[in-house]
Amino acid sequence: MNALSRNIMAGIWALILGEVLAYITGQLEGMTPDYTMVGILAVVMALIAVNAVTAITESANPAKNNK
Repeated sequence: MNALSRNIMAGIWALILGEVLAYITGQLEGMTPDYTMVGILAVVMALIAVNAVTAITESANPAKNNK
């Protein structure tokens, strides 16, 4: 899976799961969440996490360094 499709899929899933989590916590707490801010923060955090994990695992692959 190339980097662009990995980031797109992570962003889509983060948006969906972030909005669901915001809805559930909003209902439990009796407040109205800001869905726009939740969506933006969820996507940004997911992109940071996906790219950090990719960078760490690619640099830790000894087979790739021997080529």
